[in-house]
Amino acid sequence: MKNLYNTVSQKAVQHGLERVNTGKLQSLWIELPGFCNLACSYCYANGGTPEFPEKLLDWAVYESILTQAKAMGVDSIGIPGAGEPLLPGSNFDLTMRFLNRCAELGFYVTLFTTGEFITPELAARLFELPVEVMLKGNTLDEQKQDRFVSDPSRNRMKVGYGKARNEAIEILIKAGFADEAKCQAMFGRKSRMALVTSIMTEEDSIGGLSNYAEMVEILRFCRNRNIIFDCDSVLKRGRGAKCSLCTDDAQVKAKLEELQAIDQVEFGNSWELSQSYIGTVCDRYMHHMYVSQYGQIRPCIGAMDVDLGNVRETSLSQAWSSAEMQIIRGRKYGGVCGHECKNFAEKKCNSCLGRRTEILTNASLLEKGEVSCIGCWNFQKK
Repeated sequence: MKNLYNTVSQKAVQHGLERVNTGKLQSLWIELPGFCNLACSYCYANGGTPEFPEKLLDWAVYESILTQAKAMGVDSIGIPGAGEPLLPGSNFDLTMRFLNRCAELGFYVTLFTTGEFITPELAARLFELPVEVMLKGNTLDEQKQDRFVSDPSRNRMKVGYGKARNEAIEILIKAGFADEAKCQAMFGRKSRMALVTSIMTEEDSIGGLSNYAEMVEILRFCRNRNIIFDCDSVLKRGRGAKCSLCTDDAQVKAKLEELQAIDQVEFGNSWELSQSYIGTVCDRYMHHMYVSQYGQIRPCIGAMDVDLGNVRETSLSQAWSSAEMQIIRGRKYGGVCGHECKNFAEKKCNSCLGRRTEILTNASLLEKGEVSCIGCWNFQKK
């Protein structure tokens, strides 16, 4: 199995990143139905109850997507947190069927989950599959974590989630997901579990919810346990567009500089600052697409206003070959990032379709022939 799955970096980062540009589709994220029992105010997908249940994909379409992906050379599948994939009575059976089919086809799966429903029995089942588990990890404090997944404005309060999530961390560790020797032997990975968070804060420190000061503690917690530390900023999509937890650029930069120094001194990990992930740079522009729970094909999780068709009528191959994707795949970026930034020119950053574009639609791409970018806090003049 090691030779089959060991196709990307063995560092403790998300599978599917750090690719060689082959011109082919290599990674695909596919939403399962957006049912979720939490009420996170920053949810990019407005998770809870699907708005159009009659338009949800059925198993035949999911299987068609996977079959097409296999034929195109995809080896990495992601199940993003548009809903909770392990939610009993809603998504669980579909998710397990999906994961088993991915295993049959030779896909390695990045599974985003709240972790609340992970039991020792389920962890043992997942451990035998080519899956890495990405747990929500806004904070290690159980009571504060409950607040992060609640929404008082909608009278949606959650109690007990933080405790269940912390228990899931220990269950997964015991099952072997952070055992480097076992992870390498089975799937060529350094680790198969992560804590996933965004740097979040509120200006009002009196009673305000924030994990800003805790980022260093979470980094150390992960590094000391061989857990992937998956950290970014809030994606301003869905409820995240109006979320009060979004952090300003200066705060993000300061915190990342602090994390960078600690990671180097204490753990010997050297990485360049970028607006994407800690420890690596997002390179999905050249090898990736995204399919929503309703079948809409997008370039990625952040480019939701670029319509590449619906999988019911448009094949993955047609979407991949579209004029819009050729612009993105060709790294034809303009504006501040494409024309002025040294980091972009040296490929230390690939900009971000979800965070650093002026307008990103089919019309803007086709009219300008490029992605128009506004730059970020890490801008370096050429």
